[in-house]
Amino acid sequence: MTKKLKILNVGCGKETYGTHFVDLYPTRKEVIKCDVDKEKLPFEDNFFDEVYSAFLIEHLKNPGFALKEMVRVLKKGGKLVIKTDNAGFWLYHLYLPFKVCRQHYGGYESKGTKDKHYSIFTTEHLKNHLTELGLKIKKIEYFEKNYDGLKKKWLGILYLLVSSFLYNIKIFRRMAYKHILIEAEK
Repeated sequence: MTKKLKILNVGCGKETYGTHFVDLYPTRKEVIKCDVDKEKLPFEDNFFDEVYSAFLIEHLKNPGFALKEMVRVLKKGGKLVIKTDNAGFWLYHLYLPFKVCRQHYGGYESKGTKDKHYSIFTTEHLKNHLTELGLKIKKIEYFEKNYDGLKKKWLGILYLLVSSFLYNIKIFRRMAYKHILIEAEK
């Protein structure tokens, strides 16, 4: 008989990955309302096999508190998975009239009054946070979630060309993609 893993999705939004869900703005009945910026997660210590959070920490005023809580509810040997925006992404540093270029410079379209960007991270920032909490880094990847804000086909092609070019040059790899995935073990 296989043991069913307990997976907490923190800041789940409409995502259904996981067995337990918390969010400031619950979108369905099984999501527990929790302001992870200042409230403890409503679970006991060492409860989850995995804690997963996608595109949340950049919206927190106090990401250290939230990360500490995620680690608290994670079992020994459990996996923490964080996805977030990549502070080094080349297009974030150009102020062009496209959503992807403006989201970290005041052009973010929020879902509520408290939903704003407060921080942006590099892989080093994430490693610092997680190793300080006693976790072992297992995997770091750069990835592309989507090409939102690039509705014109020519711009999407230009974007892919520049990102591919940067990724193939090792010293520019950190600038090539919009997002970071980091996995760590408790």
